[in-house]
Amino acid sequence: MSIPSAASEQPRPTGLPFLRADDRFIEALAKVVADQVAQRLEAKFGEEAGFMDAAAAARYLGTTRKRIHELTSVRVLRPDGRDGRRPLYRRASLDRYVEGGQ
Repeated sequence: MSIPSAASEQPRPTGLPFLRADDRFIEALAKVVADQVAQRLEAKFGEEAGFMDAAAAARYLGTTRKRIHELTSVRVLRPDGRDGRRPLYRRASLDRYVEGGQ
C-alpha cells in the first residue's frame, strides 16, 4: 500500500463535507475572522476598561497572575498605576511587552 504524496491524492473522509477554497477565499475568510476576534477583544478588554489588575492582565496575556507578579518584580513589566499597593496595567503596556518593546 503506497502513501499518497499530493493533496489531491489524499483520501477524502467519508461523511464529511468537502470544501475547495482558493487563496482569495482563504484570505477573505482570515480577514473576517481577524476582524471578529479584534471586535471581541475590544469589547472585552477595550480602552474603556481603563486599568487591569494582575488577574485581568494575566487573562489578557494568557498566563498566570503569579507570572505577572514575577515580571513586575524583576521590572520587565512596569505598572501604569496603583490602587493602594495593587499594581494596575493598561492594555497598551501589555501589548508593548508582548511585542518586545517596553
